Amino acid sequence: MIYKLKKRSYENVRPLFEELEWNLITSAVIEGTSPGRVYADRHEDPRTAFMCTVEGYYLVGDATNDGFNTALNRLIFERIFAGDTIRKDETDVAIGFHPDSWKDKMPIIFQGRNPLTTARRHYVCPKLKADHRRDHVPKGFQVQRIDEKLLRTPRLEIPEHVTSWMKTNWGSIPDFMKKGFGFCTLHDKQMVSWSIADCISGNACEIGIHTRENYRRQGLATLTAAATVDHALSSGFEYVGWHCNEYNFGSIGVAEKVGFKLERKYTQYYACASEAHHLEETAQAHFRAKRYNEAIKSYEKFFATPPEELPEWFRKVLPQELGTHYFRVAYAKTALGEHSGALKYLEKAVDNGWLHMDFLMGCKEFESTHGTSAWNSILEKIRKKLSER
Repeated sequence: MIYKLKKRSYENVRPLFEELEWNLITSAVIEGTSPGRVYADRHEDPRTAFMCTVEGYYLVGDATNDGFNTALNRLIFERIFAGDTIRKDETDVAIGFHPDSWKDKMPIIFQGRNPLTTARRHYVCPKLKADHRRDHVPKGFQVQRIDEKLLRTPRLEIPEHVTSWMKTNWGSIPDFMKKGFGFCTLHDKQMVSWSIADCISGNACEIGIHTRENYRRQGLATLTAAATVDHALSSGFEYVGWHCNEYNFGSIGVAEKVGFKLERKYTQYYACASEAHHLEETAQAHFRAKRYNEAIKSYEKFFATPPEELPEWFRKVLPQELGTHYFRVAYAKTALGEHSGALKYLEKAVDNGWLHMDFLMGCKEFESTHGTSAWNSILEKIRKKLSER
């Protein structure tokens, strides 16, 4: 069985979450400083618990509790995948866990989807390394604390992502102003980079960073995150944490420039609410692992999905990604020696906006197709599309 606990009972599961306290959000939910839900196999002296937070999902305790695991599967598919989530518009359930024996139970918990894995990193900043003093800020830019006065600044363009982050992680903007903190970089009446505390617990906090796409690779994220870390350390926080995906090289680079040190690598298991989205994620996982046959099969199933079966949000973002997906199939096919099929998918990739000429010319896998009429036609199509931009 599985029961949703009342907030006054959250302390009952704290011993179970001790080994996951480096995910600070778990302590923040138990203490009530961050929104969340806790489920357990019983109200008193629980053996197994599942936590829903704004930063992900966490599973602890007795992994052999089969009744709980079956009930958790129903909870995920019937409620969470149906939209009953802490974070608005969440598209998947990614679970962190302790102990490692939970790995063997993921096929039961995600029965109905083949669970996927994502590699993650956890960093801690013991000492600030980056310098964010005024003379290091580029001309025309300003680094400021995010406070009520800043939010009321006339004609300042504040991204919805900023206020949404405050509301989601802290419950409301007033709660963020009372308990949280964050800094941003301003340019031309725009907030272009922002670093905000995700959660706090005692003398510990975790932060995140985001920068507008057209302002990246200018060092702004490092400056902004450094200001946030400096504030945290100077305000008495002894622990500042940072989580990111293993392949998010931009985030890793910023963290290490600021002074964060890698504390551990870990794995989460996840599944997507939409079958089509899960197929797409499965195809990408196979491709990254160079399981090219499996990647091609998954992608072809994904391409065959009728548009009406795709979630609305997915239909909106798919056109931006479709060219990349077609290119991956082309790459996989040519890596397997299927050059004719590869060029057909490469042309589809170009037709859908994939125009990376330099990258393509550097791909050794396509060398055997160089000089063919199909190859030359594709290159000409790329040149023409680039000239029309």
